[in-house]
Amino acid sequence: MTIYWKRSRITKVLADAARVGSFSEAEARLDSIQLDVVVGDDQLGTPAGQAAALTAVATARKCFGRVTIVAEKDAPLITALPLGKTLLKAARRLGARVATKSRTRATHTIRIGNGPPVPAGWNVSCWWDRWLAGTRAFDDGPGDSRLALAGVFAGALAVRQVFACVVANRIVPPRDATVSLWTPWERVDIGANGPERFDVPDKLWLLGLGHLGQAFVWNICLLGGSGDRFAVLQDDQKIGVENEATSLLVLPNGRQIGKRKTKVAAPWLEASGWQTQLVERRHFGDVAIKEEDPPYLLSGLDRLEPRLTLARHGFPYMLDAGIGHGPGDFEGIQIRTIAKGQAIDGLWDRPNTDESAPKSLLSRQVYLELERHVGQCGTVEFAEASVGVPFVGAATGALVIAQVIRLASLQASPSFLQVELGAPEMTTIGGFARSPVTNLGSFSMRL
Repeated sequence: MTIYWKRSRITKVLADAARVGSFSEAEARLDSIQLDVVVGDDQLGTPAGQAAALTAVATARKCFGRVTIVAEKDAPLITALPLGKTLLKAARRLGARVATKSRTRATHTIRIGNGPPVPAGWNVSCWWDRWLAGTRAFDDGPGDSRLALAGVFAGALAVRQVFACVVANRIVPPRDATVSLWTPWERVDIGANGPERFDVPDKLWLLGLGHLGQAFVWNICLLGGSGDRFAVLQDDQKIGVENEATSLLVLPNGRQIGKRKTKVAAPWLEASGWQTQLVERRHFGDVAIKEEDPPYLLSGLDRLEPRLTLARHGFPYMLDAGIGHGPGDFEGIQIRTIAKGQAIDGLWDRPNTDESAPKSLLSRQVYLELERHVGQCGTVEFAEASVGVPFVGAATGALVIAQVIRLASLQASPSFLQVELGAPEMTTIGGFARSPVTNLGSFSMRL
């Protein structure tokens, strides 16, 4: 359609918040970021270090159009991914440039471990300690680096802080932030960094393989594991041009455009040792659940009605993730855990069905200017599209996979959990879903 469509879900953050006068200006502001992701030798070969580096590279490349990974050495990938055998080869497949020294022209730097010296200027460090994850304005070094989920969350949060500078169109100082992925609703206790041993589900049903569904797969693959594992992948849609900027598994070479979303996700899980079954139709609650089917449904859908249908359908556990779709709430994350038979009345708010909201955008200068390039129909399609940025999906995926691990470990998970990525230490919960009384199928993981 237009060069603006590829990153339209991201540029709408700026356009719909009236922070730019045109989509060209939004594109230029994103392109002005020169980001270095600097990986130290101490983190090149750790699960969290590799996960943080790949997450930062993938999400930054999709947001800013380019990113450079800086490392003095390379290291074999710890988990098998369809990206190559080493960290730097994987980073290249994700669209990164590779360098051995930080660039003097870098506008922002994300540090992972004790890497090569970086020039003075804006920089933030990824930080974690087992299940604790976040960022540090001043590097005091990460702790236990054996959990990849912590690296994913930290890498996503670091890119989020770079993106905040773009939105504000000024330097926003990096900040310290820490979340416990194991208990994100609790005040962080640096001495309580979560279990070393836990259970991970060996059967999962993933419904919706767009922005959030692909983030689930990303986190599952980086987490690793062993033994027989099985996943049902369900989606009836194909990858569109606009999906490349928000979907973690879609590579920048454009070859996956037009492919079924299930067929894009399956190779990732299969490379990681999962057997997959593809269902390329919508779920209307008409698929009978059999005893051998996965007991955990991970849902990443946009609309409310399918969620309600599935919540009533009878999966032993449904974990539903949702994020905001506008310029003011795109960093808001909501996760719901529904046990079979649980009352769901009031668990979701009815969405705002005011159809005039997208139409009101059309009178703004940014959309009037866009109409010159894409015509009236194209402009309406832009206005009706939702906002979405990849680092929010990556962070959401880490939180969701952490919570399904809690259930597999016979621990309770909140019926409702809300996290604002701009202040992730401030969370809201609404009670707890009933925890399993027996193991529903899992493999044990020891860090």
